Amino acid sequence: MDEALKAGKISAVANVILTVLKIAAGVLVNSTALIADGIHSFVDVLGSLLVWLGIRIASKPADPSHPYGHFKAESLAEMSVGLIIILSSLLILHDATLSLINGSVPAFEMYAILVALFSALVNEILARYKIRIGLDTRSSSLIAEGKHSRVDVLSSLSVVAGLILVYLGYWWADAVVAMAISVFIFQIGAGILKNSLDVLMDRVDEEVIVKVMSVMDKIEGVESVEFVATRGTWKSKVVEVHFTVNPGMDAETIDAIEREIADEIKGRIPGVVDVVAVVKVSRPRVLAIPVDEDGNFTGELDSPQFMIVSLESGEKKIVKNEHHKAEKRKGYLISECLEKHGVSIVAVRKVGEGAKAHLRSRGIVVKLIDSNLKDVEDIIKSFQRS
Repeated sequence: MDEALKAGKISAVANVILTVLKIAAGVLVNSTALIADGIHSFVDVLGSLLVWLGIRIASKPADPSHPYGHFKAESLAEMSVGLIIILSSLLILHDATLSLINGSVPAFEMYAILVALFSALVNEILARYKIRIGLDTRSSSLIAEGKHSRVDVLSSLSVVAGLILVYLGYWWADAVVAMAISVFIFQIGAGILKNSLDVLMDRVDEEVIVKVMSVMDKIEGVESVEFVATRGTWKSKVVEVHFTVNPGMDAETIDAIEREIADEIKGRIPGVVDVVAVVKVSRPRVLAIPVDEDGNFTGELDSPQFMIVSLESGEKKIVKNEHHKAEKRKGYLISECLEKHGVSIVAVRKVGEGAKAHLRSRGIVVKLIDSNLKDVEDIIKSFQRS
């Protein structure tokens, strides 16, 4: 972390020097492109300071007010940099357009060329330095700053090309190059803004999800994985995983599984600082099929009786629906009855929203049956195959 902070300070100082040199040279020779490049370097100063501040805050440990740590501070810094860069690109585009309309022509001076070339050299050195330190410290904002410096190299070389073209008689080249620089700057700003928003919005890292699932597949005692999510930066990630275990498993064994999951994920996936494991006890798959008094499928929740089927063992029984004629709280009473019989799935053709909510609140999944399925045995087989 100290190396990352040091890199941010060095970048800020270097860009202050480049800003003064390029803007001064640009004003002296009346070069919109060189002034634009100088403004870009000034933006780099602000970017370096914000990244430095973000890295410093992100390095703070977790506390009661921030139980997941302060890692998003780095992403907030990135977002600020992205917004500033986009704004500067629009200002440069505005000035370049006015220069083109007014027919402003810069003077060709060798010192302006030398300033631009010097800027390109310094920015390439900064780019390599920041990207290397960013990779070593796993700082996404510092790597973004390094890539930004690499674009500055192209910007400075474009300024040289523009001044040479003006010298050869293409008076409009300086303004056109400034416009091109503004587009480069805008693209970089948009990319940085997107990366920061992905982190702030907790966008799922698909690569990490695949690795977590690979870990979970090898943990003995885990019956199924129901949910996996990630949050955080490249350097500091929090993984949340919901999984089910056998209902007969004791608390001590479940605790051991949780510890193994956390240790395996942290050990195999770089950057994971915390694992939130949510354990759910799996329920037997028991299906309720509404039938009439002759045992025919009705598809209605308020049928006179239910056929209750264990999908694992195939055991069946008929249960009377004592509430099928109830005038009040029918959905609530039927869902309560099904829960008492251990039902986890109910097969219907249609169901009201209120009754569905009551069933779900008791952990009973509602499955809508295709109109082609009419025979009770066919319905049972369709669930046993799924």
